[in-house]
Amino acid sequence: MARSCSPENPLLHTFRRAWPVAQWRDVHVVLAVSGGADSMALLRAARTVKSICGGKGRLHVVHVDHRLRGPESTADAQWLARQCELLKTPLTICQGDVRPLAMAQGDGVEAAARDQRYQLLTQTAEQIGARYVVTGHTSDDQVETVLFRLLRGSGLRGISGIRGNRPLSHSVTLVRPLLDCWRRDLVKYLNSLGQPFREDLTNNDTHFTRNRIRLDLLPRLRSDYNKKIDAALLRLAHQAAAATQRIEGEAQQLLARCAMPIDPRSTDALATGTEAVLILRTAPLARQSELLACEAIRLAWRQAHLPEQAMSQHWWQKLAHFAQSTEAAVALQLPGKIQATHSGFHLVLSHHS
Repeated sequence: MARSCSPENPLLHTFRRAWPVAQWRDVHVVLAVSGGADSMALLRAARTVKSICGGKGRLHVVHVDHRLRGPESTADAQWLARQCELLKTPLTICQGDVRPLAMAQGDGVEAAARDQRYQLLTQTAEQIGARYVVTGHTSDDQVETVLFRLLRGSGLRGISGIRGNRPLSHSVTLVRPLLDCWRRDLVKYLNSLGQPFREDLTNNDTHFTRNRIRLDLLPRLRSDYNKKIDAALLRLAHQAAAATQRIEGEAQQLLARCAMPIDPRSTDALATGTEAVLILRTAPLARQSELLACEAIRLAWRQAHLPEQAMSQHWWQKLAHFAQSTEAAVALQLPGKIQATHSGFHLVLSHHS
């Protein structure tokens, strides 16, 4: 019989409220740990909850070394290996090479590193047989993300911020149980345990947009415009997330009326030899608002595993307008080498060179 879980300090209470123990104590879990304060607090909190609540599952730390900082990256990995040995927690170190990926994607080192990190975490989780990948994102990360996306002109989905959980693959789910915790409280928690952590010097590099937001823009907003700007941005994210969830539900119903199985041999729009990756009926889309049409197409795009990185709100709106228009152009060229065409009463997305 599993041991009952007794009350602990507020941070652990928040952790367990966000991610109920019954969901994960009997399955394997990957903890994404860089060695910084947030991820070390995640590691210590997960271990404590696990020791109290028991279960058949095991915790496994995964560290991704992008090799962006040379000897410092190696030192971080070695330091973390010693910590995991002391904590008797297994560790896997994944090596990445993010610069070629950043050049190929054209969206910067930060975005490429994030994509590569989640890819490696997912692959390792599947190899281990883990059901969850867990990260130490905090309320501070949420505030910075919402402001970052506002500045980039993101739509409603973008300003809803970081999700508490989302699927990474058919068998692995990403969970962020510290999203309601502030970084300062995680540091206090680590100090109370006597647990050291590593400071990543690149967090102070203002060449990166996220760092400028954290080190320059947010402090100025707090001092000169609204001392409660963090709380205001979190409220905005929560409201946008609630609205997005409602819209997604309606979009799923709309997509069910639009989706079609792909049979290129019987699709006259594909006489040129291009390969269709998605076909949607346009009649149901034509009667909907642009917002709902955008969301339905986005869901279909994701289900078809098409690249989303370069699909900004501008492109989703342009594609929705193309799908709804009865006088559309012959073809619409989209990011990721995707082409949209009309075939009778159907929208056809295909790869193009």
